Amino acid sequence: MMLAVVVFATLMDGIDGSIVNVALPTIGSDFGVDAAIASWVSVTYMMVLAGVLILCAKIATNIGIRRVMVAGLTFFTVGSLVCGVSTSFEMLIIARIIQGLGAAMMGAAGPMCCVAYLPVSRLAFGLAMITVGSAVGFALGPALGGVIIEILSWHWIFLINIPIGIVAIPLMLHAVPKDPKDRTKKHMDLLGASLFCTSIVLGTYALESAKDAAGMETALICAGLCLIFIISFAALELKKKHPLLNVRLFRHGDFVAIFLCLLLMNMSYMGMLYLIPFYTEICLGYNALISGLLLLIPAALTSFICMPIARWSDQKGRRAFCVAAGAFLCFGFGFFALTGHYESLLLMIPSLLGMGLGWAFTGGPMGSRLIEHVDRDEREMVASLTNEAYYIGGTVGTALFAILFTKFSASESIEISALTNSVFLDGFIPCAAFAAACCALIMILSAVVHDSGITSWQKKKT
Repeated sequence: MMLAVVVFATLMDGIDGSIVNVALPTIGSDFGVDAAIASWVSVTYMMVLAGVLILCAKIATNIGIRRVMVAGLTFFTVGSLVCGVSTSFEMLIIARIIQGLGAAMMGAAGPMCCVAYLPVSRLAFGLAMITVGSAVGFALGPALGGVIIEILSWHWIFLINIPIGIVAIPLMLHAVPKDPKDRTKKHMDLLGASLFCTSIVLGTYALESAKDAAGMETALICAGLCLIFIISFAALELKKKHPLLNVRLFRHGDFVAIFLCLLLMNMSYMGMLYLIPFYTEICLGYNALISGLLLLIPAALTSFICMPIARWSDQKGRRAFCVAAGAFLCFGFGFFALTGHYESLLLMIPSLLGMGLGWAFTGGPMGSRLIEHVDRDEREMVASLTNEAYYIGGTVGTALFAILFTKFSASESIEISALTNSVFLDGFIPCAAFAAACCALIMILSAVVHDSGITSWQKKKT
């Protein structure tokens, strides 16, 4: 019952993420903004997730997983309401911040439920269940969004979360185990949280500002400040008895390699997921409904095979599965790069299948691999850190791919409705090639790291 509720919360997040991507062309046209500006609807949401997720995990450690889960769902539902009644682009962005805060609470507490209440032998199963929830959400989101946009308006893609949230909150209170009263409370590192969140915001704004020559000076200043804040955060955490994040974990090559694989996977996946709806509408001439049904393919494939793969990796080890994840994604994005200019629906299918297989091989095996490479007392926090890699990757990916697309297509300040096929493909093809290169790096890093529940540095520590 607990897993069902956690999966349900992840499902809502998945639906909201994918339903927004398929609606971006419509939202952009409605508010009269270009494709790069429209990306802020997705970027803002993931930026907040990445910026406050670790703090939410620490809060859950202190006050309890259950309380944070319920609070997160409440914030998410309220944010959905404000999104749905937004009358300006600025109001929509503010509402997405509220939604992102709620999603961060659920994203932090969900994996912690698996670590806290499941045996290690079933950890990949539990994490894969969360992946299934996300995949089913991504599967339902595009198709559901296409239907809603065609029949009603984009506002309703957010409003549908309200009745779901109202029903889910009491179920969550019933299903998630009560937090122990004797839970050890640790010092809350609010300064560290502020430094980390500020660095995420500055880094994201640096990427967004780099889209045109006029913003390069701002981009460089923000990038420099981001680096300063990250270094300050790391220095502060090294001195803390109870740090917000144990940055010493990043001294170890295996841990860094796995974390980087998770980050690169989501960076490339979310970057392409941002562009594919524009490709189907501009180049193939399909409406939002057909675009949504096409994006159903990779997510549905992930949903069907994710659980068997997770069970298999529990028995056979994670390494080969993580290498396969990179290979499938590399194929999917590489095929887009090679065949996208033919503007063929039939040629899209292998790319979408590669994306679905890649995500299926990532969820349980790679998340479990990261957790298994740390000491047991660090595992609850690192479980949330897997989502941190996803959200940082998603934030960077959407912003970075918007930059690459704008640079290669020279489409700055051109409204979405005015983009031609050739202009769009000038930006889309290089982005697909870049995504394939990132996934080739995932293959290499996954192959380098050996499977081991206890790494060499942990043995030395023992």
